[in-house]
Amino acid sequence: MRRLWMITAVLAMILLATTIYLSREARAKKEEGFTGYVVGLNSVIYLREEPEPASHIVTILELGQQVFITDEADSRGLSWYQVRAGDNEGWILADRIGVDPP
Repeated sequence: MRRLWMITAVLAMILLATTIYLSREARAKKEEGFTGYVVGLNSVIYLREEPEPASHIVTILELGQQVFITDEADSRGLSWYQVRAGDNEGWILADRIGVDPP
């Protein structure tokens, strides 16, 4: 019986260590973000302060401009990415971001 408790304790410690490790890895990946490119049919793509269509416009992005995606959100049925573009940071509709350069 004592041996069974020892095996259970060791397995619990391994599971705890694995959980902590994977949690840190996931957090690091989210902080890293990824690079994307502005795409779309319109030549005017707005970078907004908040993930809302009526939010204040931070700047206008150019088609093909490289951006760094740092977060994502859903608002009123629309998917948004939080991005850094040069010195500006804000939100852009997710369908305006492509992963390949145009």
